[in-house]
Amino acid sequence: MLNYPIRDGAEFVVFDMEWNQPIYGKEYDFDVSTLTGEIIEIGAVKYVYENGMLVKKGMFSKDIKPVMYTKLHYHVKKVTQKTNSDLRKGIPFAKAYKEFMSFVGDSAILVGWGNSDPAMLKQNLRFFDMDDDLNSYFLDLQPVFSLFGGENGKQRSVEFAVDYYGIDKNIGFHSATADAVYTGKIFEKIFEHNKTAQVLSAVSSSAIDPDIVSEYTFVGSAVKDQAMAFEGTHAFWKTCPICKAKLKEKIKKFRIRKSEYALLFCPQHGEFFARSRVKKNREGDYYASSVLRLATQNDYYLVACKKEEFDKFGVKGAPKETPENSEES
Repeated sequence: MLNYPIRDGAEFVVFDMEWNQPIYGKEYDFDVSTLTGEIIEIGAVKYVYENGMLVKKGMFSKDIKPVMYTKLHYHVKKVTQKTNSDLRKGIPFAKAYKEFMSFVGDSAILVGWGNSDPAMLKQNLRFFDMDDDLNSYFLDLQPVFSLFGGENGKQRSVEFAVDYYGIDKNIGFHSATADAVYTGKIFEKIFEHNKTAQVLSAVSSSAIDPDIVSEYTFVGSAVKDQAMAFEGTHAFWKTCPICKAKLKEKIKKFRIRKSEYALLFCPQHGEFFARSRVKKNREGDYYASSVLRLATQNDYYLVACKKEEFDKFGVKGAPKETPENSEES
């Protein structure tokens, strides 16, 4: 979560990337798990926030010449409509990244559709022995759109959101530059169609620092009953996994069936979504797997829905729908 308010003059850089993938069955002289995709295009649009609106300030578009995956994967070729000859026209990754960061500047918030682009960018930086700190907050616009578009909990595509807002589809999809342009227009529409305070609250609470680990897991020991299994995860929820500060409960832990939920708060790193699930091992004993992650809009929606279900139905949760009690019967 942002640790500063969004004021007039704040900058956002909406960006998208395309990357090539290793070809199945082809042998490489390095571990492909260290480079699951090699970036071949970066597109971006810069906005400045002014008086409740986004004002477009510039565009960035660079094709990148790959050096590891030099032949297009068939799926990438199909989606992007690029050719192998197109790959040879790009500039080196290091040069493209330097120019991109110059375009981004020192204080802009990066914005993307989905959370895969920052992770892929950092992986490429590490692989090519470059500093992988992005030094910028990142906002995943997908769950923000879901919140304001009445699609909570659903992962919708850029094209779905474009159609939702009636945005002209005058350029093709699935190039980094085109998708950045469309994502930017969606961002504009979110501000235009909703109350500014609500949008700023959603943006502030959803932006995360991609340079820190956002999700942490814990698996408890095997025990004889479910209650003990849940209890074994509670210590994991007591301190911030990043700074070890004591976590406070914003939504106190509650249990529905085999899962337990909470929304926790760290003064420095913001809100954490917490969930534990109890399972059985082969011996018939119980154990709980638990996750703590920096909360996103989807997490807020999930924990709020589960809390509402708990308040109404208790630990057993809502009755499962059957043919006898369904609306269709």
